[in-house]
Order: sequence, then structure tokens, then C-alpha cells
Amino acid sequence: MAPAKITDVASFGRPDEQDFFGPYQKGSERIASFFDSIVKLGVEFREQPTVRRDPKPTPATVQFGSLPKTGISYDELLKEFKSIADNSVNWGSPNWTGFPDAGNSVPSLGASLMIPLLNQNLANQDVCSPEATFKEMEVVHWLRSNLGYDTPEKYTNALEAGGILTIGGSLSNAIALIAAREYTFPDSGLYGLPVLPKYVRVLVPDVIEHYSIRSALSSISLGGANVVRVPVDDSFRMKLPELERCIDEERAAGRHVMACVAYAGDSRTMCIDNLDAIATILKRKNVWFHVDACHGQSLAFSYTHKHKLKGIERADSVTIDPHKVLWVTYACSFVLFKDPSTLAKVGVSTELILKTQWSLGQITPFIGSKGFDALKLWAAIKYFGNDGLSRLIDQRLALTAQIQDEVRARRNLILINETDINACIIMFFPESLQAGGQRISKDDMDELSGVNKALKMKIQDEGKYYIHGFPLRRVSHELVPVDWPVYILRTMNGNPLTSIESVKVILDEVERVGGQLWSAAQNGKKSGKAKL
Repeated sequence: MAPAKITDVASFGRPDEQDFFGPYQKGSERIASFFDSIVKLGVEFREQPTVRRDPKPTPATVQFGSLPKTGISYDELLKEFKSIADNSVNWGSPNWTGFPDAGNSVPSLGASLMIPLLNQNLANQDVCSPEATFKEMEVVHWLRSNLGYDTPEKYTNALEAGGILTIGGSLSNAIALIAAREYTFPDSGLYGLPVLPKYVRVLVPDVIEHYSIRSALSSISLGGANVVRVPVDDSFRMKLPELERCIDEERAAGRHVMACVAYAGDSRTMCIDNLDAIATILKRKNVWFHVDACHGQSLAFSYTHKHKLKGIERADSVTIDPHKVLWVTYACSFVLFKDPSTLAKVGVSTELILKTQWSLGQITPFIGSKGFDALKLWAAIKYFGNDGLSRLIDQRLALTAQIQDEVRARRNLILINETDINACIIMFFPESLQAGGQRISKDDMDELSGVNKALKMKIQDEGKYYIHGFPLRRVSHELVPVDWPVYILRTMNGNPLTSIESVKVILDEVERVGGQLWSAAQNGKKSGKAKL
């Protein structure tokens, strides 16, 4: 028996007008109280000094209840929000030194509150975002100009923008590689590749290569295995003769070198590659040059450190992540192109997106409806100006130098790298193992890596501080075995509220916990118990 059709809207009952927000809810105390409570909850979360208010160990399994049959009240919902906040990580804490993504600039936070209230869709300008579209284009204009790309005095349509906002660096890198594909194989987005994907190659630096490049190649069916790792020197910069050799050998074998990716601040060591020299080689070899500057682009705002990016203006594409390095909240990433006409080649053509003069939906692959996230960076740039941003970036790098000096002065820590930006690669390394200045054995190195990993997890689980840690296939240090994998620790300061005093406390904790774990491991060996 077919269900009865209900045509009388009144039979459903009227919705509670306090459940929705619009012009008829002006003056509603219930809605105003709910919003006020949410803001208060968020502010209290941001004001907590610890990384996690109520840390809990990572569960081995999770279970979820069934779909709720009946709803809850605003007060009950606020309790749920508080529980979520209590178990969340405060990336803006001065004690959070693992990543620079503080997202705590007041102008950006203010913009973040405005974005959902405005609820603009930047896919179509004239219908959905009459003002927001131009704010994103203005931010792209500023960023391209700041990198050294040519920018017009006037724009006549969205296709001339020369860059777009995306939801993250991985997507930005993927779009850059689509552009490289179109450059190497014109119209391949429309008709498909003229060669088998197994004959396509993308060059990346060895050791520090970011996973997003392989992920992008997998996503666009070019094969994540088709990367060629160019040997790097002890500072993790590509060896230029090796770069040329890789290109020549791949082409001699009948393969197509679609792009070369270099880093202006790789995510592990913050090394900036020799961009200018790489650009010269790639131009001569006719290879698309992509720079992942998701971290390093911030130096373009610094009057003191901008020179470190020399050659970035020669790149065919550049990706940047303001949510990592410019104190704006998630998500805010951009991919920029030297030649603005590139966007037309990676965009879409559909009647569902109005082909109007200023439609950004035409040039934003993978994203349909698009939020006004550019407002966060627009607000920060407008508020601080280049002068203010330059001071903040210079302060960040000055703190990095202080941290490196502090690590050098500590008896049970070693500094692995001299960073170009703001990442200090360190290890807990007991003074007893440093005696004589000789390389330790591979067995001791493996044990010490285990201690560093364990102390990182212990500090993380306690929730008061955070220092990052990860494995590297090799490092260059006089005490570390040559070409041997290690687990290292890293500070990456990005929060203007973090001081050398707060970092000293964290390093104290690293030495304290590391010392306990190392002693326990040595005592375990003496008693015949298993190592860490």
C-alpha cells in the first residue's frame, strides 16, 4: 500500500522560529544568549594556557550511538560544545611548539566569526557573492605582487586573477600539478593523456619530500609511484648536478618530466632550496617549476628575510598556506601562477556555474560551493599592513635563533639543523653518549630514537605542552650514524605569544622525561628486560 500523500503544509506544524536566525528574530533573547554563550566558551578555550584542558589517551576503538530520534535544547547543546572544547587541542597556546598554526590573530578571528554569518558562496559573483569575490581577488593580487609576480593595474574578469583560494596545501599542490600536466600535455584535461601514466615523472627532493605530491599524482591518475627523488646535500637542498642528471636520464629512457617540486620551507626542517639556480636549470630544460612555499611564503612579508626567497618569482606555480604561517584560522590556502592564463586551462566549463565576468567557480577545480575564507587573510593584512607583518615574521625568526642557542647550551640535547625559517630539529641525546664526540652505534641510535619517540608521546598525552616528533631517513650530525634512520623532535614556533621562557620550560620537560626513559632503558638492559 502506497503511503498517503501529505499536501497540507500546516499538518507538519509550524517550525519554532527561535531555531532559525533571520530578520524576524531580531531582539530574541534566547538566540542572543545562545550566541553569547558560544563566544564565551570559545574565548575561554583560547585563554587556557595548557595545550589540552582534559587530556585523554588515544582510544584503540570507538563506538557511536544510533541517530538521535528527538532533539535537545540549546542548553544541552552548549554542554556538548563544552565537552568538545575540553577535549580539543589549543593550537594558540604558548606551550604549543610543534606547529606554527596558531590561528590566533584577533583580526582573523573576527573575520572567522563574520564568515558564517555572511554565508557567501564565491562560485558566482553576481548572484552569490557580489562583494566577497573581489576581496578574494584582492588578496590574490597582494600575494602575487608580494612574491614578485607581475600584476595588472586593472582586471577585466576572474580569469586574470592568477591564483585561487583552496582548503589546504595538499589541494593547492594538486591543482599546481594539474597545471603542470596541461603545460606538458596540452588539453589532456579534456582528451586524456597522450601517453601512459607510467611514462610521466615528477621530480622531488629526497628525504624531505612531502606526501601531498604523491597524493596529488594518485588523485589525478598519474601514479603516486612516479616521483623521482633527487639526491640532496646535508642541508636537504637538491644537488644541482643531480637534478640535471635526473632530468636527462628520465628523458633518455623515454619518460616525460612533467614538473619539478622544490620547497621554500619543507615541513620537516624548514630548508629553503636554491630556488634561483633550480629555476635556471628548469627553464633551460623546459620543465614546469613548482614551489611549495606553504611555510616559507611568510618571508615575502619580511623586509629582513625576503631575500631568502630569491628565485621564487621565476616559479610557474607557488602554493602558500596562510593558516600555517600568518595566524589565520583554518582553512586558508592559495595556489598562485606566474601566468594568470593558466587558470583557464585548469578550470571547468559548465552551465551550472554561471559564466559571468567574475565567476571564481570557473577557475577553482574540485570545489563547487566556496566559502568566504579569504576574508580571514584580508582582515589580517588590512589590520597589520606589511610593516606589522614584517615585524612579526622577524620576531618569529629571532625567537628561532634563541631556541637554537638554548638547545646548543643544554648538555642532554643536540641540534640537528641550522634552519632557514623556524624549525629547530633536535634530539634528546644523553651527555654520556656525547663523550669523545664519536658517532654512536646503530643499536644505540635505534634505542635513542625509541626514547625520543616515547618522550614525545608522554609529553603529548599529559596535555600541558607539545613538541613534535617524526622519523627521518637520515640526518647529518657528527654523533649520528651515517645514512641511518632516526626519530627526531622539532619545535616550530609560530605563535607570537610564545617566548623563549616558555620554550625553556618545554625543553626542561624534554630533558626530564628523556632522562627518566633513558635511565629506565639502561636499567632494563642490566636486568635483562626488553628495551623500549
